[in-house]
Amino acid sequence: MDLVLKRVMAYVIDVLIVTLLMSFIVSQSFINPYIDEYMDSYNEYTELVQKAQDGEIDTDTEEYKEKTIALNYEVSKYKVVSSSITVVGMILYFVVLQWALKGQTLGKKLMKIRVVANKEDKELNIGNYFLRSLILNNIVFSIILIVGVYIFKENGFYTLSMVVSYLQMLVTTIIMLMVVLRKDFRGLHDVVAGTKVIDLNPMVVEEANSNVSEDKKIIETKEVEVQEKKNVKKKETNKSIANKKSSKKSKTSKEKE
Repeated sequence: MDLVLKRVMAYVIDVLIVTLLMSFIVSQSFINPYIDEYMDSYNEYTELVQKAQDGEIDTDTEEYKEKTIALNYEVSKYKVVSSSITVVGMILYFVVLQWALKGQTLGKKLMKIRVVANKEDKELNIGNYFLRSLILNNIVFSIILIVGVYIFKENGFYTLSMVVSYLQMLVTTIIMLMVVLRKDFRGLHDVVAGTKVIDLNPMVVEEANSNVSEDKKIIETKEVEVQEKKNVKKKETNKSIANKKSSKKSKTSKEKE
């Protein structure tokens, strides 16, 4: 199976695991005391959007825009606790667990792939996984929105949420294009964190090692050829110098005679 496809499938599996687990945790009222307020605001917001889509509400009116912005802020405000719990869960899964399992999550284990350092002589630390996850799992954007609720008011937060939404789409697109188009399949998160993903399939590993051996042989052959050329050139130079010396000695002898 293609490495890119394996990476996509592993990511989908991991996201499903984290989403299901976090959804269960944040739905518990003793953990998330604002769950009821969040659900009420969310239902009101989706109902307003649905009416607008059905043409029951004029979306060009100031009243609709103000209500949309206010409800968006309300939903985000009551979502702070669940968003914070989700961020912690993502860090524990994609950073701590992946570091403990030496570059693998449950999805990566199933797909038989692993995250390793891009440079062979270097080992990954937990900081590499954290930096990688900040970009790949949108953790940095989630943190911005959590902090933004407390910094901005309704209109300012609405603008912030729109900007963050566009940035998320842009980063996701860049990651996908880099993984598909680059020869080493490294996405933006890999380049920033100094990582790459390898296939643990024995046949793929053997083929990769074989390619490395072939490349090594080619390099060694070229080095030998270069050395031989240097030796030949050196012999010719030495011969030329010897001939010049011999010619000079002959000339000196004739002059003495």
